[in-house]
Amino acid sequence: MRIGLGVFTIFLAVVSAFCALGYYFYYTNVQNPLGGFIRPVSRGQGETGLNGASSGEISGRSWNILLLGSDNDNKYTFPVVLTQVMMVVHVDTANNTIQMVSIPRDSWVNVPGANQMHKIDQAFFYGATQGNSFENGIRFARQTIEQDYGIPIDRYGWVGLNGFAKVVDTLGGIDVDIMHPLVDDTYPKDTGKQSNPNDPNAYRRLYLAPGPQHLDGEEALEYVRSRHADLIGDIGRTQRQQQVIQALKLKLNVPNIVDNFQALLKDLSGQVYTDLNEGEILAFANFARSLNSNSIQKITLGPGNGAQSYGNYANVYDPAAGSTQSVIIPQCENIQPLVNRIFTLGELTQSCRVLADQ
Repeated sequence: MRIGLGVFTIFLAVVSAFCALGYYFYYTNVQNPLGGFIRPVSRGQGETGLNGASSGEISGRSWNILLLGSDNDNKYTFPVVLTQVMMVVHVDTANNTIQMVSIPRDSWVNVPGANQMHKIDQAFFYGATQGNSFENGIRFARQTIEQDYGIPIDRYGWVGLNGFAKVVDTLGGIDVDIMHPLVDDTYPKDTGKQSNPNDPNAYRRLYLAPGPQHLDGEEALEYVRSRHADLIGDIGRTQRQQQVIQALKLKLNVPNIVDNFQALLKDLSGQVYTDLNEGEILAFANFARSLNSNSIQKITLGPGNGAQSYGNYANVYDPAAGSTQSVIIPQCENIQPLVNRIFTLGELTQSCRVLADQ
């Protein structure tokens, strides 16, 4: 999740840096390249979010932006990919706050376009398989959130993680202090120099030595991606991801972005798509740049304790996969009050309908 959000933040940071350089320079050097990232997706019947383009004025209202992150490695061919990250970012420009609501990829939900129960990471996948269409993937994912969770989606942002390593290399690598050796005997051999396109399911041994290290792009991706190499499990991986994002932020200064502008746009090409228009991108970039980090709240709709539990682990048979799957069953009794409060839907609104059509 943090990698995907980091890539989208890099995209906004590039725009923000050029906003600081002046109006004329932005429109002569940024607007045309920026158009390559804009990919509008028409709305299906019953979708309730904000439709069409706006003037670029974002103040005085709230926005719900669906952020999708795909690890589009060699196992899949774009656009038919899974979405490992699905997050609704609630941006309240009137009160200068952001709420990030993450939905676990294993959440067992009804996918409206497929008319079946699936893991939510397959919503985009099933849409994209219809006509090999990126737009259908976005539409399926958006409808799933709107109909199952009752959250109206105004805009989307899709992030592919293949550009992460390229961006790190363009910025000259990053410096991190590796606290203990990382050894992973089952690291996916699906990206980087050692990958084999004829065997995308292969594994290799990963080793990163402890101590201060200067990581290139491929090493940085290995450091944040490895699932089996940490002494304290997934908590350690989360800490590694935070560490890399902090290191990357140090590189995202105006001179560095200006010097590498064309290369960064090339790195992000095909890795970021959105239906925010140029004016909205500019406005959100300025809004995010000036926002206090204490104004950003994060929550995950996963298992927890008591009223803070938003899902239960379970094993269910998935006829589409032909096997039993480990999933998270959403708990609407706890999700609904939370969603109604964050997205100001009204206390009595029946928003969560995840299992209504099972």
